[in-house]
Formats: sequence, structure tokens, C-alpha cells
Amino acid sequence: MNEAIELTNYSYEDYLDIDKTTKENVELIFGDIYMMAGASAVHQDIVLNLATTFKNFSKVKKECFPRIAPYDLKLHAYDKISVVQPDVMIFCKSIELPCAIFEVLSPSTAYKDKTAKKDLYEACGIREYFLVNPDYKVIDKFILEESKFVYDKAYGVGVQNFEPLRLPLLSKPQFI
Repeated sequence: MNEAIELTNYSYEDYLDIDKTTKENVELIFGDIYMMAGASAVHQDIVLNLATTFKNFSKVKKECFPRIAPYDLKLHAYDKISVVQPDVMIFCKSIELPCAIFEVLSPSTAYKDKTAKKDLYEACGIREYFLVNPDYKVIDKFILEESKFVYDKAYGVGVQNFEPLRLPLLSKPQFI
């Protein structure tokens, strides 16, 4: 399996140079460059299921729509420019930033998704952040309260008091 590689202390201009000279997808988070590993079939299936669910819903309710990686999301926080490729983003027309981001955890990205990306999304004011754990079939939801992510709840088959994932964008519960 490919491993994600981290390089530190880079500017946005450095990122652009690296992005031009490599065939790999890269992310810039608070000055750190991450070379992204390829996704597994399970990872891609989950991303596709999420995106399809939101895309189908957006045909009915046109105010929100999904985007999936690779899609460069340029964010500004702490006087730094970061560029990330979240697995699934939900944009609503009245907001420039995604209102919700889903990251599907994998062995090579779990730590980054739970730390650096979570910190970045929090600093930028992303309202909801979902960590999808395919191994445990659980989704952890974080909501932004007073500029900090607060753990809201877990959704999934392995969770006591199982509750299907309900998002404001969806009219019925979804099982992922």
C-alpha cells in the first residue's frame, strides 16, 4: 500500500510548483505538503455512495450540491493558504465554503484527517465534519460551536442505540 508522505514549511507558491511537477495529488495544510496515497476500492465506493446520495437529493432541492476529490479546496487560516482535497464536500449556494465535509479514513490518512484537516476545517468555519470509518462501519460527526468542533454523535451499525445518519440536506435517513 502507498503511504502518504509529509513535507514541512512550504508556502502556497511552493505548493503550486510541486503540484505542477508531480503526477501525484498533493495537499498543503498549514505549510505541510502531503503526497496523497491512492484510494482503495472500498474508499471509492463509500465516496461514490455519499456523492450519489447528495447529487440525487440536489436535483430535488437545488440549494446544495456535492463535490468530490480530486477537487482543490483553497482555504485561508492563520495567515496561511491551505489546499486540500476532501473526499466529499457539500456546498450550499449562499456559502462559499462547504457546509459539510466527509473524510473516509484509511490507514495512510486517518491521522491527518483526525488532526491537521480537522484543525484546518475548524479554523475555517466548516459547520459539520464527518469522519467515515469503513473498518468499523461508523461515521463520527463533529459540529462547529463557538469556533470549535464538538463531537456530536456516532452513526453506524456498530454503535449502541443505532441511529441512521440524518443530515439537514436529506429527507430520509441514509445508511453508509
